[in-house]
Amino acid sequence: MSEALIKEAATEPLHRADGAAIRAPALDVEHLSRAVNGKLLTDDISVQVQVGEVLAIVGPSGSGKSSFLRLLNRLDEPTGGTVRLDGRDYRELAPQELRRRVGMVMQTAYLFPGTVAENVAFGPRQRGEAFPAEQIAALLQRVGLSGYQDRDVSHLSGGEAQRVSFARTLANGPETLLLDEPTSALDEDAARDIENLVLAVIRERRMTCVIVTHNTAQARRIADRTMILEAGKLTAIGPTDEVLRND
Repeated sequence: MSEALIKEAATEPLHRADGAAIRAPALDVEHLSRAVNGKLLTDDISVQVQVGEVLAIVGPSGSGKSSFLRLLNRLDEPTGGTVRLDGRDYRELAPQELRRRVGMVMQTAYLFPGTVAENVAFGPRQRGEAFPAEQIAALLQRVGLSGYQDRDVSHLSGGEAQRVSFARTLANGPETLLLDEPTSALDEDAARDIENLVLAVIRERRMTCVIVTHNTAQARRIADRTMILEAGKLTAIGPTDEVLRND
């Protein structure tokens, strides 16, 4: 795909059937780059992600997938370009607000020592907000962990820990969800369970989702569009079935 076509596919606004433009993109990535020690990890990427859309990021190891994802909520700082969140430059937002609104679930569930309930309530309580027991229970029920409030996180399976990580992110009420290989450390059954859970929740909440995955079959199952990164560059983007036609 030519550079001009990639840019058009990445940034052209979507329209309803009646021709009216959809609201501003949830994420508007503009010429985003990051260089470390003279090496470009992410090279001048522009893409728009619409509200309620699932965008998959695929590419070979070392292509910059995770580096790009981390730039979307400033876990890493871009050295060029920016991201607009609902039309607002994300550098205008306090990091805590940005990471509440653009939540992230990592490949490995990094849970804090203690109980499941303490982990789920961590974000709201850090902001001085109440997160009562009944809300914790309801959220755990939604992610398939009813009755897990008092369990120590050290006794959870990998799939259970990833569900707690997901619940902890959802407790912050994010608008956009960033997923970095969220099922790659799980067996096939647990991976499909997490995948189905994520899809159900983002549809219920009309959340935007960007997922890094090495699994093109997973991208086909869950992503509206897919982008391919190679050596930090955006080399293809479009409807998932078209982009991954030859994979």
